[in-house]
Amino acid sequence: MVDAVPWNERMHGPRRIVGPGFHERVHALVRTVPAGAVVTYGDLARALGSPNVARHVGFAMAAVPAGSDVPWWRVVAAGGRIATASASAQKAQAKLLAREGLAVRNGRVLAFAARRWPIPG
Repeated sequence: MVDAVPWNERMHGPRRIVGPGFHERVHALVRTVPAGAVVTYGDLARALGSPNVARHVGFAMAAVPAGSDVPWWRVVAAGGRIATASASAQKAQAKLLAREGLAVRNGRVLAFAARRWPIPG
C-alpha cells in the first residue's frame, strides 16, 4: 500500500478555497467586467488567488440565477471558446456578446486577446 502524499499548502494550495461565499465572490468579479470585454474561468480563478479552481468558477457561473444582474455571457473558456452546456445557451451567449460588439465564429470570440479584460487579482 502506498502512503498518500501529505498535504502541502505551498504545493497543493489552500485546503478550502471553495466554501461559503465562493459563488458570490465569483459573481461580484464578473459584475466588474465591462460590456464588450470577456474573461475566462481561469482569469477569475487567478483573480480569486487560486488558479486551480477554474472548474469551480464554472460551477459558480452555472449557478447564476435566471434574471440575475451577473453578465454571465462575458465569461468564456480558454482561448475565447464558448463553453455553455447546451446549444441553445451557446447561441444565447453568442447573441449577447454580439450585442456588445464581440464577433463569435465557430464557437469562439474573435479578437479574443484584444477583448480580454485584465481582471485585477
